[in-house]
Amino acid sequence: MKLVASLAALFLAALPLAGAAAEDSGSVAVGLSRGASLTVTNINGSVSVEGGSTFSVRYRKHGTTSLAAVRVIGEQHDGETRICVRYPGDDRSGCGHDFDSHSDSDVSVELAIVVPPHTRVDAGSVNGSVSVHTEGMVTAQTVNGRVDVDAAGADQLRTVNGAIVANLHDPRTTRSLHAESVNGSVTIRLPEARARVSATVLNGDIHAFGMNVNRPEFGPGATVDGEVGSGGPSLVLKTLNGSIRVERIVDQT
Repeated sequence: MKLVASLAALFLAALPLAGAAAEDSGSVAVGLSRGASLTVTNINGSVSVEGGSTFSVRYRKHGTTSLAAVRVIGEQHDGETRICVRYPGDDRSGCGHDFDSHSDSDVSVELAIVVPPHTRVDAGSVNGSVSVHTEGMVTAQTVNGRVDVDAAGADQLRTVNGAIVANLHDPRTTRSLHAESVNGSVTIRLPEARARVSATVLNGDIHAFGMNVNRPEFGPGATVDGEVGSGGPSLVLKTLNGSIRVERIVDQT
């Protein structure tokens, strides 16, 4: 009888307390075809994409409500691999390109993904930072969080509350980049001082390869509209509260 009571006590002690934070981690079994693109949509949590030799998707859930009710889904569709997070109340079995608001669940999901070289990545979250370090082209966006990109090139980088930092390494790219924040700085680094720059801030400064900054006679704001070098990418950069910087990548080798 004492043994049964002792085992029961150990079992109860092992159960998580109601309302206590829990954690769960795992992987998503999905493939990525050669030359395919990757789309990642998270809702509450960070997204991290790194370059590597093989494709893998890992997740880590945190929260006090049911972790199992929050699903991480992977699918392949028309030459694209999609990773998404579905919360209770969203019964869809696949991934779309939209961000659905989640239920009363307080679960956050961290996504850590490794992609092979030259994979086209479109990564986003709502509440969480987005970091993409690859050799391919990148689109990245979030609402509340930082956007951090280190890649061959990028075409759209957006956040509302957070900074944008992008190191773009391919000197041959002429692809247009639109980068926009509301409350945060925007920093773009290029391998050469070649770019067509259109930059606008309301409360902040602009530093772009020493280009002339235009300011209104009365009131806040600053703009830059011009070209340095020739044949570089077109940069359209905006923020309301923060500074904009366009710099050359410093070789630290």
